[in-house]
Amino acid sequence: MAAGLAAASAVLYYYHTSLFETTPQQLLLALVVVVVLGSGATFFGAWWLAWSAVRPVAEITAQATEIEPGTLNHRIVAHADTEEYRDLVAVLNGMLERLDAAFQSQRRLTADVGHELRTPLTALRGQIEVALRGERTPRDYELVLRSALEGIETLTTMSEDLLMITRAESHLLTLDRAPTDPNAIVSDALEHLHTLIEEKGLEVEQSLDPRVHSVPLDPALVTRLVEHLLDNAVKFTPVGGRIGVQTEAVTPGMTGVRVAVENSGPGIAALDLPHVFEPFYRADQARSSGTGTGLGLTLVAAIARLHGGAVRVRNQNGTGVRFEVDLPAPASG
Repeated sequence: MAAGLAAASAVLYYYHTSLFETTPQQLLLALVVVVVLGSGATFFGAWWLAWSAVRPVAEITAQATEIEPGTLNHRIVAHADTEEYRDLVAVLNGMLERLDAAFQSQRRLTADVGHELRTPLTALRGQIEVALRGERTPRDYELVLRSALEGIETLTTMSEDLLMITRAESHLLTLDRAPTDPNAIVSDALEHLHTLIEEKGLEVEQSLDPRVHSVPLDPALVTRLVEHLLDNAVKFTPVGGRIGVQTEAVTPGMTGVRVAVENSGPGIAALDLPHVFEPFYRADQARSSGTGTGLGLTLVAAIARLHGGAVRVRNQNGTGVRFEVDLPAPASG
């Protein structure tokens, strides 16, 4: 481009110095030469600038195109240290990290589902095969059928929980908000667990905020959330232990509610705390020896997020575990 401009300048200078000696035809030719050289220099300069700008994008695109589901752990390195493209590369690599985490979570969930389904199915098949090996009394067949029914109910509950979690995480589950009394839900859930609470000799402490008598929530989903939290607390509280349940209006505006459930016991290992809301996660044998689908806390987290809230868990200084769920009301207007 600089050479073209220099040539054009030379032509102009030549004809300027001999202006009085040139004919109109020569002057016209000089102007044509200047226009052609200037246009060529401009075209070349524009092409070079465009190529310089597009080349890094093309290299980044080529690397991104090569990344497939099996290579999501790869990252884009082209021009990652170039200031103009650093943010673009960072955004793309961040997206790849999220996709990689999602795929790993999906693979882990698929493997866990296969394992969790295999156990009850194997037990169910074994019971039926034993019952068919010889003549049985009607009472024997009744026991086998009842046991099989329990196994089927467990599989049904697991399937329903998995479906709800998947729909909630995919935003395919629509909230049916209505004025809801979380305190009444807590009281009903404790009543349903009354027999088990008495059998274990548990002490129940309640602190229910009267200001949350009418919160716009999905009552059916909040009921499942509270039932899972309380069932989890009762299950893992040692005999003669204590359970605490609280409701509290969430500021500002007092339009939401915080539900807290705590129980006495050994607590959860620090390494396990970040994973307790993952599907089928087993913290330790002591806390996973009871019945259940392994999806209760995962469903609690999904319902909380669906309401725009969050769930937290922490140990109580060696005296137990505390779960807190924030369920905000939708912003008015």
